[in-house]
Amino acid sequence: MAILCLGRSIKIDFAQWLAERDQDLYLISSTPFPSQHKYRLIKRLGDLDADSQAEITALDFAANTRFSRILPHSEFDLIRAARLREHLGVPGQSLESAIAYRDKVVMKEHMNRGDIPVAHFKRLQSALDVIEFIKLHGYPCIIKPVDGCSSKDIQVIKGHSDLAALCHKPALDGYMIESFVEGRMFHVNGVLTAEGRTFFAPCAYINGSLDFQWAGTFGSRTLEPDTPLARRLVEFTRKVIAALPETSPLGFHAEIFQTPDDRLVLCEIAARTAGSLTGELIELSYGINIHKAWIRACAGIEDELPIGRSPTCVAASIRVPVRDDRLVKIPASVPFDWVSTLCITGIEGLAYQPAQTYTDDVLSAILVGDSDEQLLERIDTFHDWLNGSVLWESAKLTS
Repeated sequence: MAILCLGRSIKIDFAQWLAERDQDLYLISSTPFPSQHKYRLIKRLGDLDADSQAEITALDFAANTRFSRILPHSEFDLIRAARLREHLGVPGQSLESAIAYRDKVVMKEHMNRGDIPVAHFKRLQSALDVIEFIKLHGYPCIIKPVDGCSSKDIQVIKGHSDLAALCHKPALDGYMIESFVEGRMFHVNGVLTAEGRTFFAPCAYINGSLDFQWAGTFGSRTLEPDTPLARRLVEFTRKVIAALPETSPLGFHAEIFQTPDDRLVLCEIAARTAGSLTGELIELSYGINIHKAWIRACAGIEDELPIGRSPTCVAASIRVPVRDDRLVKIPASVPFDWVSTLCITGIEGLAYQPAQTYTDDVLSAILVGDSDEQLLERIDTFHDWLNGSVLWESAKLTS
């Protein structure tokens, strides 16, 4: 027996995490992975999404071995893995479940049937669908891929000029439209094991999830879990998961709006652990690597989860996105001992292009605090420091 791994990120150390399973590991990846000598066979592809090479490679592997598990970690591989499981008779998330978590229209249809609040939405086929939707629900609205992630290729339609620009797009197949929801955005992350244990980590976005498009900072923070709002967010997420086709184990990342009138509205939920730096924040706060816990659970390893355990701290990530300007100043260090990690990728003097996702940044940092209140104060202090420490100028003025 063997385990097939589908990999895109070196954060996911299949070889180390699954060593105790004592099964051969096969890997299909688009990037070099650590501990390559621990895999029986690795196939490196330039682009897992370019054609059907990933599926063909998996079937070639399966001709010579029997897989007990097929383990993706990226949202882009969930449906691929489910189809392979179905074809090869391997246990794990079903195709029905994978589609429900991946296709945001199907997902929200499940929410409607479960009486869980979501924005008005519609699958798009042409610009006429957009026009009809706006006639019914008005501006502003959001256009986004039905299977997108990382806030990529999202467009806010605020009025007629945005609508006119949209109509010049060659096609809208694969996109959806939904009403814009006013309010703060939170996210709940965690792991559900095959034995029914569930770990929840309620978190908040420090600002809007689309702020990177306007060159604002972007970040998240873990929340004290015993506050009334954090408890509501966790209970809401339980209901969302229950409204979707059952699957376990499950890694999940749910994004939830809190409206000005204090309603909770689902933005979306993914059947994978959170990206960006959220995993690192949760590990600092609770001492659990949620990526590792999820992958091991999917491989049939039941680890103890920190259920009901109070976090040792709360933590926040701050990213400074690239922008359509020249970077003229960026710090080499930080003067605060409560900044646990500082990562500087920006190069002074270099002209950048606008950020395409919230992971396109020149600086990222992780901050820690003892309470929500203290952490929020430190976030404000760090933002004030950034305003004088990261400086840009128009690239057109120096070209």
